[in-house]
Amino acid sequence: MRDNINWLLKYRLFCCFFCPWDLVSGQIRYSVPEELQLGAFVGNIAIDLGIDLKQLPARSLRVAPSQMKRYVDVNLEKGILFVIERIDREQLCGLSTDCILPLIVVLENPLSLHQVEVEILDVNDNAPSFPRSQIRLEISENMAPGARFPLEAAQDPDIGTNSLQTYQLLPN
Repeated sequence: MRDNINWLLKYRLFCCFFCPWDLVSGQIRYSVPEELQLGAFVGNIAIDLGIDLKQLPARSLRVAPSQMKRYVDVNLEKGILFVIERIDREQLCGLSTDCILPLIVVLENPLSLHQVEVEILDVNDNAPSFPRSQIRLEISENMAPGARFPLEAAQDPDIGTNSLQTYQLLPN
């Protein structure tokens, strides 16, 4: 009797953790630059899922964001994903090199779930800045030519090729 209860408990745990994943099929990935205008095209989810546009209303296509804030939505007439909220990559992902906005696309009749990733690409939208706007250096007259003086580094929230690469100080 105890073995039957243990087996039943293990079976239920197995179903809770693994059976829902049978509903997820395929993965679609789009790449868009940050700071797109509201209404900007992200991708045609209906075509990418192989769904006839006439079936969309009956299938109740919807996007379930994995975060509290929704950045994209779906147009049920055309089957396209579009931007509904300004996407700031640095705010969303910080200094991480990869910035992925995971979504679940839900279709009903029959129920199917599809994982969709929207990769947010960095654009050069932040200027580098120094922690202080002015730095005053007092240099003695007897310093050797070519002496070096440490300065605080400039900071740039952008990443990769859009981040600060080099800078130089000009004499005034």
